[in-house]
Amino acid sequence: MNKTDLKQEVEQLLADIDRTHRYSMSRIYTLANTVFNKTDKPQSCASCLIRKVRELRNWLETQKVEEQPTATKVKPKRVNRKKKD
Repeated sequence: MNKTDLKQEVEQLLADIDRTHRYSMSRIYTLANTVFNKTDKPQSCASCLIRKVRELRNWLETQKVEEQPTATKVKPKRVNRKKKD
């Protein structure tokens, strides 16, 4: 699975969770293991699922930040002003 497909899968999972407020244990752990290259066993406790979802949200945010092109800084022009007498 390439990075773009992975980001879309995570976005879809998070959208489903936000819309339905249901946490799919297998889906969350499968995606988290793929994203973070781990082999964690699925846990059914609510705090574990919420933590995994939070980790996926943070990962997705970092991916969006990395995608954005860095803007070049433009220096403002200096204006020489004449002193009033």
